[in-house]
Formats: sequence, structure tokens, C-alpha cells
Amino acid sequence: MKIFATILLTMFLASGPIVRGPVAEKPFLYVAHRGASYLAPENTLASIILAWELGADGAECDVMLTADQQVVLFHDKNTKKLTGQSHVISETTWDVLSSLEIKLRETNLPGYKGETIPLLADVLATVPADRMLVIEIKTGPEILPFLKEVVEQHWKSGIISFIAFDFETIKEAKVLFPEVPGYYLSSFQGDINKRLDAIVESNLEGVDLRHTIIDEALVEKCNGAGLDVWCWTVNDPATARKMKEMGVTAITTDRPGWLKEQLLTTN
Repeated sequence: MKIFATILLTMFLASGPIVRGPVAEKPFLYVAHRGASYLAPENTLASIILAWELGADGAECDVMLTADQQVVLFHDKNTKKLTGQSHVISETTWDVLSSLEIKLRETNLPGYKGETIPLLADVLATVPADRMLVIEIKTGPEILPFLKEVVEQHWKSGIISFIAFDFETIKEAKVLFPEVPGYYLSSFQGDINKRLDAIVESNLEGVDLRHTIIDEALVEKCNGAGLDVWCWTVNDPATARKMKEMGVTAITTDRPGWLKEQLLTTN
């Protein structure tokens, strides 16, 4: 698997040994936010599969740990908002969570009614050989041993990357998975400026930033330190084009197929 992953990383991210210095030019990737969540319920098997069908280069998902140590896709700590039933993910077992139906949001197609919370193991089985699953770790480091077990048993195709807002968690993930790209999530320029040296020293591949904090100076600073820059969450073609022109190499969007088409037809 490590040999296969290295080949795919080279193709996707122009990777190899981490050399700190200017970042080489990389392809611009469209990453489906929680899957193709504009059309299908977020973080469901349907939204991930739809992302592949729409031609997304990657699909992002959120993972959490259940009370019985199952790694599941879910964004919030509590299920109330998305299911109508109140359960704390970390205090609830998989047999209960697996029966909960994800409510359709306004833009979701009615044919996706009835989707449920999936296991990461099942999502990993869908990743095409030429695509990337971006796994956002929503918990602290306690999930990592169980995440490692799932990845080792079920990652058979494509490539994966890890992202996390908790710096210690993404640092530990990089140690545990040295062959998997790791990106630190942040919403604040000051946070990136403060942590820049630590991000580099942790051998992370880059940062994944709220698009509203990104400017040319920040991209140049990160690239100069050898860090790649991704961004989230963009559904507007003009903003996406601006991110691309500034040197962002991956954009997370609810509408990957549509946004990609908009940028291609206006170039």
C-alpha cells in the first residue's frame, strides 16, 4: 500500500521527500465538501460517491469516534441538527447511530432521502484509484489508534490526506501516518503566523485555510516555507478563480462538478 500511495501522491501532489523551500507548481484540485453536499446529505456514503461521479478530484469528510470506538462520518458533536434526534456521538454506540436518518437540506435531491451515518471503513472502499479522500479529524488524538486500524484494514485504492483544526492532533497524525499528507486547518492569519515554524517542523505538507483570510502575502509566506495552501469552503466562481490565481492548489466546495465547469468555461 505504501508503494501504491507514493505513486499516487506523486501524481496528485507532486510529492516526494519533503524539501523545505518554494513549493513547486501543482495541479488545482476541486475537493467536495463533506462529499457533494449541495445535492446529497453531507457526510453520507451517497454524497461521497456522488462526488466521484461528478468528477471531483477529492472528497472531504469529517470523522468522529463513537462510544464503542467506531470511526464514523459526522461533523457535529451532537446529532440533533442533522437527524432530529439528540445523541452525543462520543457517548453513543454505533448500533444506535447507524439507524439515524440524515435530514435532507433545501438543495438536496429528494432521491437521497433515507441516507444514514456511514463508517469510514465503508467510505474508504469507494475511493477511485485516481482520487483523494480528505479526512478531517474532528476529535482529539484519542481517535488516532482506531483511525490507524481502519485505514490499515480498509484503505485499498486512491490516496488519503488528513486535516485537523487541533494542532496537536494533526501533529500526532503525521507521526502515526508519515506517508499520508497532513494539513493544519485554520480560520485566522494570526494563528498561521504564530504557528508557521511549528507547522514546518512537524513535517506537515501544508495548511488548509478559510478562504476569507487568504491573500497573496500569506500564500507567498507559506510557499516560501515549503508549505502548500488549500482553502475552504468556496461555491462562488469568482472567489474560486481568485484563490487559484493566488496560488491555492486545492479548493473545497459543496458543488465540485458545477464549480469546476464554471471555471473551465470562463477561462
